[in-house]
Amino acid sequence: LGGGSLGPEAPLVAICAALGGYISRRVFKQKERNVVRKHTLMGMAGALGAFFGCPLGGSLFALEVNSRFGIEYFEHMVEAIFCGEVCVAVFRALSGLPIDSIWTIQVPILEAAEPMHLAWGALIGLLGSGAATIFANFHWKVMDMFEALDLLHNSKAIQRALVGGVVIVTLGMLVPHTMFWGEFEFQTISTMSPASSLEHVWPTKGLLGFEMDTAWKAVIVGFAKLVAISFTVAGGYRGGFIFPFFAAGAAFGNAFVMVFPACNLSLACLSFAAGINVAITRTSLATPLILCYLSGEQCALTGVLAASLISLFVTSYMPFIKSQASRKDIDSSLFFYDEDDEPLVYNESDHHLPAHA
Repeated sequence: LGGGSLGPEAPLVAICAALGGYISRRVFKQKERNVVRKHTLMGMAGALGAFFGCPLGGSLFALEVNSRFGIEYFEHMVEAIFCGEVCVAVFRALSGLPIDSIWTIQVPILEAAEPMHLAWGALIGLLGSGAATIFANFHWKVMDMFEALDLLHNSKAIQRALVGGVVIVTLGMLVPHTMFWGEFEFQTISTMSPASSLEHVWPTKGLLGFEMDTAWKAVIVGFAKLVAISFTVAGGYRGGFIFPFFAAGAAFGNAFVMVFPACNLSLACLSFAAGINVAITRTSLATPLILCYLSGEQCALTGVLAASLISLFVTSYMPFIKSQASRKDIDSSLFFYDEDDEPLVYNESDHHLPAHA
């Protein structure tokens, strides 16, 4: 759906993960579950590393998003990051794209990190997690409504998509900034550019001549964007909500700076984006790396990381992505194998490892 608030990252990750697992089993003839898992995670890391153009952030995202708190498949981290690095280089070389930032929130950029940035980031992360909590509860109500209308069955896919599409288009006509147009939506919203810059929407100001030029209107854009994300997902459309959450965070960040002008604009937008995204995806390490890389605001990392961690901690009770689960086979990360392929578990009481381990 044109303007629907979902991006291509989720299907891209699913395809590359499946391809990695398939190659592991069919080409390399692997049967050990943890080895196949490693190759699957490498596929995910390669997809996200190339997609974001940030090999470390994209690879960590692939590792974190599988769990609700931290990286549980830690033994595969180095291989996943390596795969992300290679995929970024290959993709950017073939596409002719530079490995560079894509957003400029303000000029000049932050030239140094300050201790106060951590405090600002923590506060904004708390507010971002609150916005994410509102979104999560709202979305669950929307899904309950779709279920009550008997729209979740595959036989009602067209009707389900129609209901979601009507809400998305209606919001777009009233608040055109909610119409998604990829990663560059963040640039327009974070800089509060005039509606005339919305080249993908006509009329650019919508039916009401809406302009995002005050704090209240920025808040309206932020919450309207979250509603658009919810109905895009509920409507059965496929995609990832990372960049749409970033856009909502940028709107809230602008509103925050209008109320607290002492806070840096880039720090506020990036921290709000991190707070919302981490609360939903649980990617507290990857999200600040990706945001600061894409914006070229490396010195904002201290504050954005604080926002991410605070958001992770205060929403630990609120799992949103149902497929995220605690690892059941943590012992497999400690296995070494003897000559008969029997697992040996190394611990501090062992005096030595097998020579080939």
